[in-house]
Amino acid sequence: MLPSDSLLMNKDMRDRKEEKRLHSLYTMGILDSNTEERFDRLTRIASKLFQVPVALISLVDRDRQWFKSACGLDIRSTPRTDSFCAVAVENGHPLVVSDTLSEPAFSHNRLVLNEPNIRFYAGYPVHLPDGEIAGTICILGTKPREFTADEFSLLQDLAFIVEDEFRIINQATTDALTGLCNRRSFTLIADEIQRKSLRNNKTFCLIIIDLNDFKLINDTYGHAEGNRALKDFSEILQNTVSENGFIARMGGDEFAVLIPEASKKEGETFIMQMNESVKKYNLKHTDYRLDFSGGVAVFDKDKLNSVSLMMKQADREMYRKKKSSV
Repeated sequence: MLPSDSLLMNKDMRDRKEEKRLHSLYTMGILDSNTEERFDRLTRIASKLFQVPVALISLVDRDRQWFKSACGLDIRSTPRTDSFCAVAVENGHPLVVSDTLSEPAFSHNRLVLNEPNIRFYAGYPVHLPDGEIAGTICILGTKPREFTADEFSLLQDLAFIVEDEFRIINQATTDALTGLCNRRSFTLIADEIQRKSLRNNKTFCLIIIDLNDFKLINDTYGHAEGNRALKDFSEILQNTVSENGFIARMGGDEFAVLIPEASKKEGETFIMQMNESVKKYNLKHTDYRLDFSGGVAVFDKDKLNSVSLMMKQADREMYRKKKSSV
């Protein structure tokens, strides 16, 4: 293998790892969300505890870092290229810079040479419930300083509290039976994808899926078996959707799938692949058959320019297919 091939493989692995991390971050639905006292309290404590002017809970997006909480700083985001936190996320380890001007990697950083004139940085990675790194809780100072082992331990404790709050959010935004997004978190994700699609002149498709005759499974085999069928169907969805897709259980036997930058044809292809996967499932499970109907809607800034309109369109198409299959 040529050295250039090895470099390409390593870059591909890094890109895939980053896409997986971003997918988890977007699924949580916390980017661009409102400020919350539970997080603001932690950054206020960090600022006082370490006697620094700035403390942040920073979430590292594709091209920016966005502050879920910012104590001592008036802005909500900076480019990722200026981000100390992005370095901690990429390396997967805490980062302490005692004097930024003495570190070649940071001495020319825009945030060092200009406001807020960072001379000291300490950041500890904060993980999402699935283990992916969302960003950091970090503290910034305008003077060089050493960071003791005891201080490091305190920052770690604060990071663990942030992670506890993430778990609470996840419980509120995750369907308890299937582990998929629930309606609330799916709506947050879809609204964010819509904003990004408008900003970047991209499209995306939304698919509404309904299990056919699911009530019959419940009535014939009981609710425990019905729950197993829902979990099995959820697993089929997860195994079929692309890496950048999002799946939600909207309630009962209704599911939704969102695929960024996908066309109507790609949405229909997903439904065809689901049909094949469900057929294979039914060959192995002879007690009852899983069957579903699905409708696709594609974002159009002139016509279907909102998530609610897309859901109505996909819902209508799904019911039309359901009726035609009876």
